[in-house]
Amino acid sequence: MTRAVDHGSAQVVGDRLHRAAPPNAWLHVSRAAGNAALGAVHQAAGPLSAQRAPKLDPAKVATAAQQAHASADAAQALSMLRWLTGLPWPMGALVQLQLMAGVQVGVDSSGNPVQAHVFPGQITEVAMVVAGVHGSEQSGVEVAERLLKQLMTTKPYFTVVIVPKLFPGNVDSRAAWEAELARKQSGIAVGKYQQLRDKAGDIGRSSAGQEDPNRQFPDLGKDLDLDRPVDAKGRLIEPSNLALLGLINAFKPSRLVSIHAVKNFTQAGIFADPHPSVRNRQLAQDSDALAIAMAKEAEKRGVHVAGNKRGTAWSSLYPGQDPKKSAEQIKRENAKGRSLGQWGPSQGMTVITVEVGEQYRSNSAVNDPDRAAELEAEAGVIREIFLGPPQATPTPTPAPTPAVPVQPMLVAAAAAGVGNVAATDLAQRFMRYRRGMDGGP
Repeated sequence: MTRAVDHGSAQVVGDRLHRAAPPNAWLHVSRAAGNAALGAVHQAAGPLSAQRAPKLDPAKVATAAQQAHASADAAQALSMLRWLTGLPWPMGALVQLQLMAGVQVGVDSSGNPVQAHVFPGQITEVAMVVAGVHGSEQSGVEVAERLLKQLMTTKPYFTVVIVPKLFPGNVDSRAAWEAELARKQSGIAVGKYQQLRDKAGDIGRSSAGQEDPNRQFPDLGKDLDLDRPVDAKGRLIEPSNLALLGLINAFKPSRLVSIHAVKNFTQAGIFADPHPSVRNRQLAQDSDALAIAMAKEAEKRGVHVAGNKRGTAWSSLYPGQDPKKSAEQIKRENAKGRSLGQWGPSQGMTVITVEVGEQYRSNSAVNDPDRAAELEAEAGVIREIFLGPPQATPTPTPAPTPAVPVQPMLVAAAAAGVGNVAATDLAQRFMRYRRGMDGGP
């Protein structure tokens, strides 16, 4: 990310967000070191930023810049808090519980809090999990929620950051529609559900008046400009995606899985996203192998992955995707902007996209008695393979152990929502303690 020298002028947006990003000097951490490691990847059709950008309202740009700065600072604060989990008990355990329970790192367009959950792993290398990019894809959100529960009792190999509802308002609006449908027509067939969903207009997919939320990322190899937070097409990026970009910059994950849902079962699967924009052949090959390994294991557990099958062969490409597309074809596909799956690999990240078969949850109106087991299995595959040790160097599977050795009362306190104030207070107390030890002000 890039920010102006006078970043102290950035104001925290909203009463909720200011708790996650208090205006303390120690929170303003330089992004320059991370930027130096990022190379530019150019697409055959040319950068979208070279196209004519829309005219923007200066007032809206200023508001978006404030949101971008606030989210960046909140993400940096969260990144710093994870190192406090090594403090002696009970402070380290309290910090870890708060990180696992969730800390606010931003807001969506309606002011709903965007929460991130952090799980310290066996190594410090970070893997990120994102769901709720499209609020209509409820099954993807449920997979992320089930993964959260699994990680509460089993320590992952990677240090994990999970955002289960990137666009919480959109997720909640679709959940309300689904709940009302279940109340009125419980036990319906999938076909009937699809008809009703399509008639309603796929509620919650995107924010009102906004572009597809998965087409709002910077151009390939480009960092986010905090003072002018626009996407590859020159449009202002929504606050939820600003929060995600802040987390990526602060934690610098080596891999990211984005959990979505497709409107049928024939295209469901686990994909390396995407091949056409990736020139790093090793990154593409590693992503390909990881996606196929996940898909094969998922099929064994009863998960729909028909989209990965080409007859008897396996593929990590979306159905119909041609890895040798022409520049003109790519240009047409990218007319709406850059996706996370395109932008991430250009930053050196392995990006895997999970497409759950169909959008409905396990408690929906649809008569699908195996749904809960399928979504639980999908979460398990992500935990064991994507968040697990590298397949090339397998290690004995350890018996599940509690993530933190704490008293039940502390777990209950975290589950009840200790709040960002508690985590921030712990961080501030620790910094004051360190300053006293070092003789600083």
